[in-house]
Amino acid sequence: MRQYATVFLAALALLIPTMALGLGADHPSGAVNNDKWPKGLAELVNGGKRVHGFFVNEIDILFFRGDASALNTFLTRYSELPGTQLRVVLHPGQIEAKSPWDKQPRKIAADWKLHAGPYEEGGAEPKSGEFVTRVDVWLGGSIKLEELRVPANVTVESGGEIEAFVKGHTKAK
Repeated sequence: MRQYATVFLAALALLIPTMALGLGADHPSGAVNNDKWPKGLAELVNGGKRVHGFFVNEIDILFFRGDASALNTFLTRYSELPGTQLRVVLHPGQIEAKSPWDKQPRKIAADWKLHAGPYEEGGAEPKSGEFVTRVDVWLGGSIKLEELRVPANVTVESGGEIEAFVKGHTKAK
């Protein structure tokens, strides 16, 4: 009997760390909230333009659909989040909303995606201690670059796709 108990405890010890590292699920279609979010973030993400969302551990990923006017309104409210890293990353093309565990495409078009959590997607904690957010925007659908208005306190970056293309083309010459 002691032998079975030892095997059971050994198996349990192997399973517990695995379960703790991979908690994730899709967010429900209704209101989403997280008590670790900065003030105002729940109201922002539940504003009616969200088409999908999921979480993995402490990171929330939320997809939105709308035109430049809707995104500009979103970014204005986003720029007011306290104690938060604020970044917009621009990408060419279009994106479909999906979760990492999806086996089939959802066929849900999106125009922007919000990353929200205490650390970057890669796991790096911010040096400033601020809550980490990033809005990825795709310019191949409803959003036109010339109509985009990003508040001054929000950092704007390139997703790097165009630079990578140019570098690859130059290298091929």
